[in-house]
Amino acid sequence: MERIDLLLINPPFHIRSGGGSLFPLGLGYIISAVKKYGYSYKVIDCSEYITSYYPDDLQALGEQLRKELKKYIPLAIGIGPCITTQIKALKIIADNCKEVFNSNAIFAGGPLASIDGQEWVFFEYLGIENIIKGDGELAVIEALSFVKQGKELSHCSKITTRSRTIFNEIKNIDLIAFPTRRFLKNEKISIRRTIKTALNKTASMITSRGCMYNCRYCVSGNIAYIKKFRKRSYKSIIEEMIRLKEEHDIADIIFYDDCFFYNPKNANKDVSAFSTLLRKRNLYMTWQMEIRPDLLMELNQTSLLLLEKYGCRQINIGIEKTSNEGLKYLGKSISLHGLSQKITHIKELTHIQVAGTFILGGADETENNILQIIDDSTKMNLDFAHYNPLFVYPGTPIYNTVFADKKEWVTHILDDSLPWGEIVYENEHVNKEKLVELVNYAYRKFYSSSQYSDSQMVVDRFNLKRGERCDENL
Repeated sequence: MERIDLLLINPPFHIRSGGGSLFPLGLGYIISAVKKYGYSYKVIDCSEYITSYYPDDLQALGEQLRKELKKYIPLAIGIGPCITTQIKALKIIADNCKEVFNSNAIFAGGPLASIDGQEWVFFEYLGIENIIKGDGELAVIEALSFVKQGKELSHCSKITTRSRTIFNEIKNIDLIAFPTRRFLKNEKISIRRTIKTALNKTASMITSRGCMYNCRYCVSGNIAYIKKFRKRSYKSIIEEMIRLKEEHDIADIIFYDDCFFYNPKNANKDVSAFSTLLRKRNLYMTWQMEIRPDLLMELNQTSLLLLEKYGCRQINIGIEKTSNEGLKYLGKSISLHGLSQKITHIKELTHIQVAGTFILGGADETENNILQIIDDSTKMNLDFAHYNPLFVYPGTPIYNTVFADKKEWVTHILDDSLPWGEIVYENEHVNKEKLVELVNYAYRKFYSSSQYSDSQMVVDRFNLKRGERCDENL
């Protein structure tokens, strides 16, 4: 058995057909902090064991995890990043860790741990007494310092316990060490995000934390600690890009921020500033980003040409709904007027590909309403489209319209016939089975004349029909 300071456990998640499988950047940031301060660590990556929450996979998770846990004698055990959809797997992980190790040495973190009012999940359901809310890098280091000195983990000032709630925030995120990446053979980039014209080696990046918006369906803008939006400087972003290129031979970046350029009023100025620094550093890498439709509408011809010149190969837009009523229900005040024409202009002016995401269902949407969204999406001149049912997450305003109690979501997922851990919005017109069927129909319709028409992504987007690992070559 190996003695180490910190044992990190990465929970598994249900992989959708055509979806990606990457080592989480959040855990990579924690590892970099641990290495910086000289602590030893090991990672048990449960995503290597299973790719769904079917009963046989969950049983395999428990069996494999028990074998791995017995290899180590850690001072502390960190579980995460924890998200709501993983609740079945988290229970197995927590129970097994408590069987092998002192429960006082176990802590958990991630988005679920940071949702207001959801502390009970860890304390009562999972039996984990220590939580790290918010930014975890410095909190983990202080926690390790405590256990190294023989002190109780619960006495650390950055740990949330039953008796106190602590939100950890790093105001200047430029100061955080770049994440450690584990480039594994079984890692996949989702079909929608994969380069089709080259075989460049790809990596993901995060350049901001928090969210300045309050969409009613999204956890990000409704968690207290991350309402304070923080963006890394372009200098920091480019330094990480250079390091990836020089140390790992990376030639392509996927920026996973919800909004890479985030202020519509400064959109063209920001594009110019980023492009200027790329030119000064003589850096050319291809990349793609996520932005909101209102910011896309602000980009002028000069900005679009600069984006193409300095490597932007794809823009992903969170369109979500195609009606004002639908957007209002989701808490979005943007207008889509002229968006299709803007996308057409981008395609005519540059070689940049444009993708759109859409949410089906919500409020009193009928099947005909949803079919209209799907039909509208096929007429926007998009290269790729991504469809989801409206998912319901604790900590959001929409959750409070569906459930009367903050605890109900756990029971719902445990009893759900769908194995993926998502709560699908239902109304009197469209139940969850029909909504999933409509999502698959949307993929079939959009990609009917494309090279993806027979792919598993189109046939069974949520990997529900087979109940087996998704080994499709993406």
